[in-house]
Amino acid sequence: MICTFIPPHMSKKVAETDKSFSSGIKVDTTLRAARESAVAAVGPIRVYHASNRTAIPGSLIQDDGDEAAQRVRGHSHLMQQLFGIDEFPDGVVHYGRGYANAFFNGSYLVFGEGDGEIFGDFTRALDITAHEMGHAIVSLGPKLMYSGESGALNEHLADVFGVTVQQWSRNDQKDWRIGEEILVDSVSAVRNMLNPGTAYDNAVLGKDPQPGHMDQYRKIRADNGGVHINSGIPNRAFALLCEITQEPSWGRPLAMWRRAMEDLGPRSTFRQLALATWTHSGGLNPAVREAWAGVGISI
Repeated sequence: MICTFIPPHMSKKVAETDKSFSSGIKVDTTLRAARESAVAAVGPIRVYHASNRTAIPGSLIQDDGDEAAQRVRGHSHLMQQLFGIDEFPDGVVHYGRGYANAFFNGSYLVFGEGDGEIFGDFTRALDITAHEMGHAIVSLGPKLMYSGESGALNEHLADVFGVTVQQWSRNDQKDWRIGEEILVDSVSAVRNMLNPGTAYDNAVLGKDPQPGHMDQYRKIRADNGGVHINSGIPNRAFALLCEITQEPSWGRPLAMWRRAMEDLGPRSTFRQLALATWTHSGGLNPAVREAWAGVGISI
């Protein structure tokens, strides 16, 4: 399973405008997952240099001279502090040439440098690193199938990990954008959890297609059944809960969602997550009900 950050509809739209743009539309299916023995680098994550090739992992970076590796290590320290994670998949930077995406392939967190015109270096965004780490956490926990509603839940949970560590690191409860650092126009983002469908709207990227309510759930074949699109629905429920309660996302809401994850299985649905959050809501019960009702899911 390859879990990419940039959704395929976004890459496809960019490619329609810029015929030279192809990175991120397809991931090399020959990715090697075999690990190489190496001395662990300083910090909770080892980082490799792919030398702008697609064969991974590449060579282990053991010094502090590589800025991309430094950023990934720094992000892992922040995640370790907030999430209490002790073990991380290895990271790979400088993947491909002009590769405009990041992904988790089951063994490695992999980051492209971007094309330099639409997308910048993917290691610059803490929320992207945490998002991909979120996929690793899901793969060890509920093992949500990466298709349809369960796949959208997979993407949603990864976004929760991404946005909470970013808001915590900035002490900012109000910014619900994800991936804004890697879009060079300094205006757009890849997703907006509080207001799905508003992250971007321009000639190059098109318009953000994410729905924020079950009435607009997209039943499509592309993108593994719309996993990057329909994740906007539970994303909004999480953000609404924080807005309703004025609780910081990294506090009780994150703890609730992490406990709820333990009740999920490979084919879990949005409503099953909603019921699980209700079970673990503690003193936030009325707000949890209101948040899920706000996206068309009753509990």
